[in-house]
Amino acid sequence: MFDLSKLTKRELLTLNTNVVERLKELELQQTSASMNDFTIGDKVRFTPPGEETVKGIVIKKNKKTITVLDDTSHKWNVPPIHLVRQGTENVIEADWEIIQG
Repeated sequence: MFDLSKLTKRELLTLNTNVVERLKELELQQTSASMNDFTIGDKVRFTPPGEETVKGIVIKKNKKTITVLDDTSHKWNVPPIHLVRQGTENVIEADWEIIQG
């Protein structure tokens, strides 16, 4: 490593900018990789801070989050690293039985 005490204020600011940009790149790479683990229609669960576990269905994949529709029709935008898949069934790919009335 190098001695930060020898850097000027301008050099430190430039270094800070470069570090922040690199951290953003790494976070985006991790998010992108995690996004690929989910498909629209997947059953998932997550636990918001200070709340009970929420179960729902993936309805949309955004740039940084996944939109989940819960049982009460509330939409949540959740980072993919906080989601856990519930089984292997996908509600879109499931065989739907047509009920005739």
